[in-house]
Amino acid sequence: MHPELPFRTSNQVAQYLREPFGPEAEFSLLETEFGWVCRPILTQQEMAAGLGLGLGNFVVNKQTGVITEHRSLPPEVIGQEFDQAIRSGQPVQGARVYPPTWTVQIQATRETPTDIEYRVQARSLTDPPAEPPIDHLLLINKQTFHMVTNVQVIHPACSEAAAWAEDRSQETGTWPQAGTFQF
Repeated sequence: MHPELPFRTSNQVAQYLREPFGPEAEFSLLETEFGWVCRPILTQQEMAAGLGLGLGNFVVNKQTGVITEHRSLPPEVIGQEFDQAIRSGQPVQGARVYPPTWTVQIQATRETPTDIEYRVQARSLTDPPAEPPIDHLLLINKQTFHMVTNVQVIHPACSEAAAWAEDRSQETGTWPQAGTFQF
């Protein structure tokens, strides 16, 4: 639990938003009964690049600090929907973005000119854990980025691991041999 919970002031929320979004990110904030609706404030360059089109909202739950990502409706509407969900005990419509719920470690086990195989180990960070830890093999085709695992249903941690490894390969030109990340 975050030391400043529950979030009572806009300054507390603005400071907290720096953890996932960095110190440069700015937000307009709207307080609701159960949360703070946060809409990113874009720079002139971001606006000129058209990044404001379809700009979504985030909501910080006042009690838990969980940040969820929401649609590009007016902040007042998002706040009403969020409060109604909390009031009625229904799931919040947004996708959780912070704090992370999984930690993932990958280790390359085999590599050819066309494929790379990783051992993917992941564990839930929630208390209690959302599900048991996983230990899967992930095979990625380097040209098509098609992936398969040693289990029938691909776990989200394996999908995230594939995306993480692909991003690193695009940045550096080589596939990472190991790494740890959270999502």
